Amino acid sequence: MTDFLNRLRSRISFFFVPVAVLMVCSAIPAFSWEYSEFSIDTDFRMAMMATAGRWNPFFEARGTYHGDEPAFFYNNLTAGTYIKVAPWLKLGVFYRFQGSARHLEDWVVVDNASPTPDEQYWNDSSGRYEHLVLADATPRFLLPWMPGGNWVGAVKVRYSFNFRNGEQTLLLRPGVTWVMMREREPVLNLSLQYPLYFALNFGEAPLYGYGPYMTALWHLKEWLKLEGTVQYLNKTYAKWEHGGLWTLHSRHLVVGIGIVFTPVFGF
Repeated sequence: MTDFLNRLRSRISFFFVPVAVLMVCSAIPAFSWEYSEFSIDTDFRMAMMATAGRWNPFFEARGTYHGDEPAFFYNNLTAGTYIKVAPWLKLGVFYRFQGSARHLEDWVVVDNASPTPDEQYWNDSSGRYEHLVLADATPRFLLPWMPGGNWVGAVKVRYSFNFRNGEQTLLLRPGVTWVMMREREPVLNLSLQYPLYFALNFGEAPLYGYGPYMTALWHLKEWLKLEGTVQYLNKTYAKWEHGGLWTLHSRHLVVGIGIVFTPVFGF
């Protein structure tokens, strides 16, 4: 009986070990190649975050210039609303109309029958417009143990769906905010956040974007705020093509300014 089991085990190994090796080898690219790019970008936005009871109607117009390509101008309009479902939780749903956004499909590597292609470039996406739907949840909580008081923590979780190409993404953005108070009124908000962007159904890099994001928000009036932002954004575009794995590390230092209107409606 023992001899029979040993022979059976040997035959199973004879057939399945080579198959397993082939499967592993097929999952390893014949070669891989990496590129990198860096730009200093400028971001402008005008937004309205109103208050009407439990509701926070929201509207935003945004534009971003890429420093290395002045002709490339990303822009979007976003509209929707938040609703406070609990003292510590807001839910939101939004529609976004955006133009000139870049996606993995727009990054091109040239196949010249060599593991080191002569060139790679971005297809021109200017003038291309897309429709997206966004849904998010933002739990908030006080941080009384932080030094100085007036600290608030939050974690934004946002899902987005692009109707043009079917791309689905998930944003996870933890952060903390310190509020400077004067005569029991907010004067300045300083925030540090660390967004993480996950690709749910495209590319070879599940975590395709991340980086610190800092905001200073001045309360000029009860209904008017001025903001300045700085972000160091790392994005990874990775795809399997021409028998190899191609990766682009795209890094951006984004400096932004914005005007935020915060009217309160009494109904």
